[in-house]
Amino acid sequence: MKVAETVQNAIQPIFENLELRLVEVEYVKRHDGMHLVIYIDSDKGVIVEDCSLVSNLVDPIIEELNPTNDAKYYLDVSSYGLDKPLKFNWQFEKYLNKMLVVKLYKKVDELKDFEGELVSYNDATLTFKLANNKNIKSKKNNLEEGKIVELDRKLIATVLPHIDF
Repeated sequence: MKVAETVQNAIQPIFENLELRLVEVEYVKRHDGMHLVIYIDSDKGVIVEDCSLVSNLVDPIIEELNPTNDAKYYLDVSSYGLDKPLKFNWQFEKYLNKMLVVKLYKKVDELKDFEGELVSYNDATLTFKLANNKNIKSKKNNLEEGKIVELDRKLIATVLPHIDF
């Protein structure tokens, strides 16, 4: 079993008693060495104190587990961040009726990459109301602003929050 997966399975129970969610664990090489990164999120957002709390709770578990077989690493606990893809239903609930950026594996009805408001979701599909996407207008499929598009989740490569600057 990989380091990240081993750690994720070991620390998951901690989150049952917190208002925080474990999103993902990564074990990655960076310029200064290996990092074990624990990404967390919550419906209210994440503050520094949340990261500190999780770090203090998981550290003894990870120390006892020794997933790297004594190889050195840095433990990082971080918010999942706005630039990370949405994966879970609880994330889609958080972004319901908000603008998202969607990238598909292949074109579906002339769509490949677009922006739209998440209208609904379930385990199999995501439904969007298209935004004004100049690159997807098509007379053939009538893909104008406001059109409702339901997509099989298996066809979606990434869904990201839309960020305006």
